[in-house]
Amino acid sequence: MIKIGNMAKICGVNTQTLRYYDAEGVLRPEATDKNTGYRLYSPSDIEKFRKIQFYKSLGFELSEIKELLNKDGADFRKIMIKRKNAVLSDVASDREKIRKIDELTRDPDSINYYSMFDSVPFSDDPGVVGKWELCGELHDKNDPSKVDPDVSVFAHKEIPFLPGGAYVWIWFWTKGVLYRILANGGIAVPNPYRIVDKNGEKYMIIEYIGDDCIDDGGDPVYLLYKQTDTTPYTDKTIRKRIDNTDIPYVDDPDVLGAWEAVDFVKTANDFDIKKPKSDKKDLWLMYIRFLPRGICVKTVKTDRAPADIVLRYTKDFVLCDSELTAEKYVIKNIDGEDNLFLQHKSGDYSYGGLEPLLYVFKRKEVKHE
Repeated sequence: MIKIGNMAKICGVNTQTLRYYDAEGVLRPEATDKNTGYRLYSPSDIEKFRKIQFYKSLGFELSEIKELLNKDGADFRKIMIKRKNAVLSDVASDREKIRKIDELTRDPDSINYYSMFDSVPFSDDPGVVGKWELCGELHDKNDPSKVDPDVSVFAHKEIPFLPGGAYVWIWFWTKGVLYRILANGGIAVPNPYRIVDKNGEKYMIIEYIGDDCIDDGGDPVYLLYKQTDTTPYTDKTIRKRIDNTDIPYVDDPDVLGAWEAVDFVKTANDFDIKKPKSDKKDLWLMYIRFLPRGICVKTVKTDRAPADIVLRYTKDFVLCDSELTAEKYVIKNIDGEDNLFLQHKSGDYSYGGLEPLLYVFKRKEVKHE
């Protein structure tokens, strides 16, 4: 039998994810040690975990996967055909999902549950390693001597290039191209760059494809950056803020249950229960659930389907070990209704050094199956 810690390592997840799957009834351990209480898994549970991950990649919710794992034959095909019809109404990027669903419909045992992803080939450019500071916008891409400090698009004042093109914040690179990851769906936008010398110093001209290019069909702008140092930074050393996530677990019965996001504000005083400042459909974070023993689940929007992020919490804080953030929360009763205010510590906080904004939630009824 496999202990939960080893099971997590084999599956490439943390133990909180496996505990969450157990709590949701989608992946129960084969047995529990009577003396220690440890969850014990069998080799067949590893294959079951792979199936769960694969079905999640097709856009199925955990509740649907729980049902799917218990179906076969005609019932299995009906569920797959129903999902196929839903996918057909989505954008062209979902065509690959349709192909996989067709394959599952024909032969459920033929699929390889280990997802394969294309990667961007890396070509090194050692001279770009370090930090680059924004100088302004070029109105003539071929004339770096004439730069306008007033930039017509939102642009980061500083961009780090890590050795090996390593991913940091929203950036990664290969020779000649800087990639920016969009917040809504993980799309990597390529921004071609070239190096120029100006007055004996090194500059970079970036053909910047901003959000307006994607949303409104705008044209790229040409931004000029100056190299300020050549330090081979790591993700940790480039961060401006790192929180202590090594906080002991303290139970908080008041926060248990599901909460639905209703607003996104600068401070708690900015929240008006009758006049939210944000449209719910525009909120990235949709729900948050606090389960017993410090398990916390955020449900976020993506371009395809809502996704669950499993985290830890202790009284007053939601903890993310991978991002090194401790997001403080507080419950306030407003007009007889409990509202949860939770800090949102994104890359703007960790890398940009900005103060976190707040998500506001109201309690949501949990529907038990």
